[in-house]
Amino acid sequence: MTLFTNGYITLPIPKGFQSINSTEEFVELVLVDPTKPMTIKVSVTPTLAGLVDIKESIEKNFENGNGELIFSDFLPINEDIYYSAISSIDDGEVSARCNEFLFVKDNNLYSFEFVYPYADAELDDFYLNMIRSLKIGKAKYIVEKESYRLNE
Repeated sequence: MTLFTNGYITLPIPKGFQSINSTEEFVELVLVDPTKPMTIKVSVTPTLAGLVDIKESIEKNFENGNGELIFSDFLPINEDIYYSAISSIDDGEVSARCNEFLFVKDNNLYSFEFVYPYADAELDDFYLNMIRSLKIGKAKYIVEKESYRLNE
């Protein structure tokens, strides 16, 4: 099994997936499976917000017409509470389902985003097993008031 590690987080890379480079800020890992149209994105973002505020912000974003929010609630995973948002986006050309799982620890927001073209209940265990395998070595960012710095 191949592991991704950056000194802050460690995750196994699922069989068949390949890592691709991302230029997006705060994105730690982007994985694609060339045999099926699935993308996985793992991000770590500095934050002073808690999960309740994040949930309200995401729900408000969907109220403004940015896709359809199918599920929005808190879930226990391992010893932690995650916020889960499942959405569907269809712009006429591209249709996708996005399962997001977010967790806050030490003012760092850990985000898993799984994008797939349709709903598939069989993938639920796949998502949860990957999230359960997350190992946090230390917080990536130190957040102080309105600023943050890398935790070196």
